[in-house]
Amino acid sequence: MKNNRLEIIKRHKYIIQDKSIVLRYSNCNNQLALSVYRTLSQQIGCTYLIYMYEDLNSNIKYVYSSNWDWQDILIGDRLINDCPVFLHAFQYLDSINCGQIFLPWCYAHPKNIQQRNVVGIREEHNIAHGFGYGAKGNGCRETLAFGGEKSDTSFYKHFLDVNGQNMFWNTLSSLRDAILLKDHQNTTFRN
Repeated sequence: MKNNRLEIIKRHKYIIQDKSIVLRYSNCNNQLALSVYRTLSQQIGCTYLIYMYEDLNSNIKYVYSSNWDWQDILIGDRLINDCPVFLHAFQYLDSINCGQIFLPWCYAHPKNIQQRNVVGIREEHNIAHGFGYGAKGNGCRETLAFGGEKSDTSFYKHFLDVNGQNMFWNTLSSLRDAILLKDHQNTTFRN
């Protein structure tokens, strides 16, 4: 069992790899995603929104982030490979092989200095106390996360009642449409 867990950790050490093809979207090149983010910002004080869809067979990743500076660090500089939220969610999804997870960020505790650094840098961008979702199945993985202000320690609670669940599913549906289905300009790079 211990060897199996180590293999899962090794495999997810590199969420973004050298051979990954990453299609990146921002508020500048995706107006529908920007509209979704602005609505969440006004309604609940959301300071950050990220959506990622991954084809695990081809290693193509589609990523939208409402904060380009943070996306450039998280995705471009590959801090995602040490992000405790992504690692916790992906380790869980691998352990069940197919399914989903809903995760308040406060439950994804940093386990080492690199993970603590990711949390600290994220907070420097006023992104904290978030709520995340991950799903895996049929050779794909999908994530959606919302962050709030560093001072809003109860931000994640917006998603725990029925209204929050509806807001979550509506956001997921809208971002799938904005990132995966709409004809729009892509910013592509290979890591």
